[in-house]
Amino acid sequence: MNETNKQKAFILAGLGIGEETKGAAVQWLCEILKANRVLRSGGSQAGHHIITEDGREQMFSHFGCGTFNGVPTHLKHMVINPADLFTEALELEEKGVANPFDMITISDDCLTVTPFHGAMSRLKEVLRENKKGTIGKGVGDAVTESKNHPELSIYARDFKFPISKIEEKVEAIRQQKIKEANALIQTLGIEELSDEAFAEMKILHNSSLVSTIAESFSILSELVRIVDQDYLADILENDQTIVGEPSHGALLHPWYGFIPHTTQIDPTAQDVLNTLQECTYPGRVIRLGVSRCYMTRHGAGPLVSFNRELTDQIEETHNNAGNDWLGEFRNGNYDVVAMKYALAVSGGINSFDGLVISYLDILEKFNEWQICVGYKCDSSENLEDFFEISDGVITGIKVHPNTQDEKHYSHQVRLTELLKQCVPVLTTIKATDEKTLEEVYLDFVEENLKVPVVALARGPKSTDREIRKGWEYLFYPTEA
Repeated sequence: MNETNKQKAFILAGLGIGEETKGAAVQWLCEILKANRVLRSGGSQAGHHIITEDGREQMFSHFGCGTFNGVPTHLKHMVINPADLFTEALELEEKGVANPFDMITISDDCLTVTPFHGAMSRLKEVLRENKKGTIGKGVGDAVTESKNHPELSIYARDFKFPISKIEEKVEAIRQQKIKEANALIQTLGIEELSDEAFAEMKILHNSSLVSTIAESFSILSELVRIVDQDYLADILENDQTIVGEPSHGALLHPWYGFIPHTTQIDPTAQDVLNTLQECTYPGRVIRLGVSRCYMTRHGAGPLVSFNRELTDQIEETHNNAGNDWLGEFRNGNYDVVAMKYALAVSGGINSFDGLVISYLDILEKFNEWQICVGYKCDSSENLEDFFEISDGVITGIKVHPNTQDEKHYSHQVRLTELLKQCVPVLTTIKATDEKTLEEVYLDFVEENLKVPVVALARGPKSTDREIRKGWEYLFYPTEA
């Protein structure tokens, strides 16, 4: 690599279970660095919420969170939803973004989700006795289908096919989903569907949607540039500053997460890092882990440090409503055990240049702050197969070798059940005569995670964020 090259790619990774404020961090980076491009990856079911200085609010699912700053977006390693992309573009236009489709390009190998994938995803959740949790868009179903029935998958490059050919593929997907739905209902022995299940089956049996879906795909190919790998290589060679914006958080990893409460896409941005390497990116790659100063979780799944009082005390402005499929939004104490595991499954602490921690203004309301430093688990299971244990306290979650087979899957399922039995071991930190509670907290995080905190946020807007003193060189170009 050319050491005098001032090009930089800032790749973010959420270290929680989503909602770590990655979107706001992207917006801030785009603003202070005058970024050339956002490289968006993951799944379009993710919603990155930002608030601009002039009061505009937007939940981004395809467009990067630098859009209001005039920063274009390239979608790569992304599962796209054309219907939602149209809606998002209209919303942006209403909020002052001129010609939003000119600000986005789509890699031709981006997988596409259809309304039939969404219906199947929601149907499965309706029929589950023990809820898994879903956003209900069908991204996971589309990814799974791309592996089990690759001939049915639709990619962005396919939007340029004649509409009749697109219709054939969409109809094949619909028929496959009907087949899967009927098999599921039969397996469960269900004789009469609930109203919710019937509504999803009605979508699957609506053949009139096929032509509408195919037409929307075709129209999208005329409105948005669909490009190949050479285009991305050109971006990486010429853009001085790129910001990588993935979806979800590391603890939702499809293989390392707490199965079945996981996503089907890679939330660690490892696929983006691989692409930079494959394209021999000439600049420096800076990797930042993003989290709040406490834990969050939507709906089902383990949250060992769950704290009802913290959930009730902290006002959540946009995560408690808007999608009934997500379930209750919960808060928990900052969890060192979970954070260490998130870093480990994301490549290890040495692969991160720093942490970005948000919602630190919350600490101003407290005289002391509790942090989860371990777990206790009352189980007859051999806990050492799953955890690092010291003096009877779980201090870490072991990373099981990812063989991507039934053995590994079963290990993660059992890990999930054990985590649901765990209770947190808390320690309390307090301000001192020399340091504020925030300063004590940041020192504690750095000491326990062995990764420096390089940027802070004390509110939802870009002006509420700042580079921590002494770390300016990491963000701004410097002479070799």
